[in-house]
Amino acid sequence: MLLECGMQEEGLFRIAPSASKLKKLKASLDCGVMDVQEYSADPHAIAGALKSYLRELPNQDKRLQALLSACEKLPPANNNNFK
Repeated sequence: MLLECGMQEEGLFRIAPSASKLKKLKASLDCGVMDVQEYSADPHAIAGALKSYLRELPNQDKRLQALLSACEKLPPANNNNFK
């Protein structure tokens, strides 16, 4: 549901979130605790965290596998955008 809302957002992966919000989100994700309500209004923070995660993976193989795994978990309507 969260990703479905973000897919309607223009420039989702081009517009950077605020650095402080991205840092807070990444810390929340690292701890395994995230308040969905806090970030649901800012799809750019979610997209920024995903981009950062993929960028920080140790090598290309792991990056590709993580990206494919994330895409497989998308709702069908969003996954169809990649086909």
